Amino acid sequence: MSNFVRKETSFRFLWCGQIFANLGDILYVVCLIKLIFDATGSVTYMALVPFFNTISSLISGLLAPLIINKFKLKSILSYSQTGKTVLLLLLCFVGATVGEGRLVWIYLLICFISFLDGWASPVRNALIPSLVDESKLVKTNSLLSISDQIVQLISWPIGSILLVLSGSTNILWLTFLLFLLSTVFMWLIREGWKQLPHGNESNMDVLKEGWAIIWKSIQLRIISLMNILETFANGVWIAAILFVYVSEALNKGESWWGFINGSFFGGMLFGGLLIYRFSSLIERNLGKTIFWSTFILIVITFLFGTTSIPWFALFVSFLFGFPQMARDIAETTIIQKSAREQLLAKVYSARGTLIFAAFGLSSLVMGWITEKFGVRVTFLMATSFYLVSFIVAFINKSALFVEIKKNRD
Repeated sequence: MSNFVRKETSFRFLWCGQIFANLGDILYVVCLIKLIFDATGSVTYMALVPFFNTISSLISGLLAPLIINKFKLKSILSYSQTGKTVLLLLLCFVGATVGEGRLVWIYLLICFISFLDGWASPVRNALIPSLVDESKLVKTNSLLSISDQIVQLISWPIGSILLVLSGSTNILWLTFLLFLLSTVFMWLIREGWKQLPHGNESNMDVLKEGWAIIWKSIQLRIISLMNILETFANGVWIAAILFVYVSEALNKGESWWGFINGSFFGGMLFGGLLIYRFSSLIERNLGKTIFWSTFILIVITFLFGTTSIPWFALFVSFLFGFPQMARDIAETTIIQKSAREQLLAKVYSARGTLIFAAFGLSSLVMGWITEKFGVRVTFLMATSFYLVSFIVAFINKSALFVEIKKNRD
């Protein structure tokens, strides 16, 4: 089998494995929230699910470079997905007879599963440049993003329907099957590169390596600062704040909450399709795509936060998906060109840690602002964060627009 065919086949295995893993992840969350609510009737206990997910992923992201430095990327991905599958099997047995006394075991399993996922995410993104030609990175990233959006669009409603028809325990077993399929595909991936030689670095040097690459590259440094600012802005799109927005700003009920969410993901999906169609144009203008997408997000966020017209809010929510998707894909492509696979995984690990920390803090701050000053002030605050991000891009646009060549030295 030629190297090209092997790489293409391995990418398809990675793609399929990611689809099954993403499907399983969403059904898993739907199931857990239902199980915990049935056992306790407490919203606080339900809120601990995303809290433990975030904390575990944050810790995992910080420690991931130590694992990345010792093992092949494909091995990390395969073993972490295998570990998640085994842990979910244990959760199926524990969840079958859930009660308040068993909640501690459920939360422990949630933490372990999220911890393993914190290793898998940066590795998965770092593998992609090795499995496709560099000229096809934008098209590949848009294809993966389209898949993610389709999964998001279908999983939540399907999960809710299955929850009513089959019950949470049966959905847990379905999730286990999806994880198992994902594990099989991950093991079928074949690596097409050699393991990097290990030096005599200390653990601290290894932990700092991804951060150092970000700091030394002015382009990555600019993008990371913009990521932090925009992640703070994205705190307004969490479910709780959107629920208040629909109720207070639009004077609509829960159904419009679903419409707004569906419209946003629909916009992301169509944005991904457009980028896939015009991938060569985006490929030649990655920095400009980030620059102008950020400007458009300022306008859209301001319009969304100040309107009282439900149908206009729905339309603006749909439009938001286009620049968001374009910016995300352009950023991903620039990052993937920044380093070799093993080092790239460490860059993704550092970047993921920044985003998890910023989003966790943003959710708390934006929630407090909404409760204290109202939801419109929250969206004006988000607009301000996008504006500051755009100013950063404008000041550094000469560096942002520089075409980056993948460094494999």
